[in-house]
Amino acid sequence: MRNLAFVLLGFLLLVQQAAVGVMVPLDEWAPNLLLPIVIYLGVAHDVHIVRGVSLAFVLGYLLDSFCGSPMGLQTFVMVATFLVARGAGLNLFMRGPLFQIALTFVFGVLAGGSILALRAIFEPPAPFPTGSVTDTVVALTAGAAITALLSPAIFLVVRRVDALVTRRREEAAAT
Repeated sequence: MRNLAFVLLGFLLLVQQAAVGVMVPLDEWAPNLLLPIVIYLGVAHDVHIVRGVSLAFVLGYLLDSFCGSPMGLQTFVMVATFLVARGAGLNLFMRGPLFQIALTFVFGVLAGGSILALRAIFEPPAPFPTGSVTDTVVALTAGAAITALLSPAIFLVVRRVDALVTRRREEAAAT
């Protein structure tokens, strides 16, 4: 049930982002609203690695479907992000919004750089120059900054969904 709740939350966040994106063109300022969920799963102590990788895979696949990127690109990056967050063991991450913002920004830049590098490797080169280094840096940091600023609110929602589902499961087991 918890897995379904996280997937449903991710889907709702993507639908909300798509609706806002229709009214306000976000372009390079578009956040990755699923990244904080994957980071949360990576640092949560009660999430088994198989469950976390599976959820990161499904959330990445949803993101691939919504954003129109080549299938598997966001999926790979989300799974890698989960594994890096799990491997880093960021216990300080849950302590406050400033740590959440800073670490989500770092993960956002790393994820964006990974996507950019994978596209450079696997996609055919463009027939014309696509932009300067400054444009690339702005595109990487802008999305990561917006994601980082929204991350405390997303973490709060994820914690509440996790607590609600856990409490309902415990109540059902008690009766």
